[in-house]
Amino acid sequence: MVCCCNTIGNVFRLVIVGGCVFALFMQFLNTYSCDLFSFRDSTDSIGIWYESMNAGQECNLTEAYTEDSSLVSAARSAMVLSMICGMVAGGLVLTEWIFCEICCAGCVQNLAFIGAWGCGLGVYIIYGIQACGDLKDEFGDDAIANAGSNAIPDGIPTGRNCEWGRGATYNLLACVSYFGCGILLCFAPQPKPLCKD
Repeated sequence: MVCCCNTIGNVFRLVIVGGCVFALFMQFLNTYSCDLFSFRDSTDSIGIWYESMNAGQECNLTEAYTEDSSLVSAARSAMVLSMICGMVAGGLVLTEWIFCEICCAGCVQNLAFIGAWGCGLGVYIIYGIQACGDLKDEFGDDAIANAGSNAIPDGIPTGRNCEWGRGATYNLLACVSYFGCGILLCFAPQPKPLCKD
């Protein structure tokens, strides 16, 4: 029975480490993607750091675009934090699986997984930028719409002018992978470290 639990634990640890590597690869692709979302009225698209040029045909990877928006800065910070949390979680699981048992490692690993997928979902805050749509712009031209428009404050994002891109899919796959790894870590049996077998 112990041998069976150890084998199952080893298989799940392999799946968890593989899931972390997959998620980090997806986020790395998203870092150099110019297609987190595209604008509905044009063929231009932007990513977290880079934007497309020449009507969406060529990605400018030579320099990051400068956006004077706190939402873009928050999305970039969330991406970096998500990748750091994912590396910490995967590294801790790998270290504990191969070398030695670490006291309270499961709590720290799960907190790192929560940080990884939570910050990964925070990347989507970039859809709130002004270019993606403002609630005031959604009102019509009649008297009731003008009165409603005056009552609503500026800067309420709708995301209506932006469409989901390939980079957003990469990021979602990474978040799902981190979430699944955290769930597996909770329910998988703890194997003996491979170096102690």
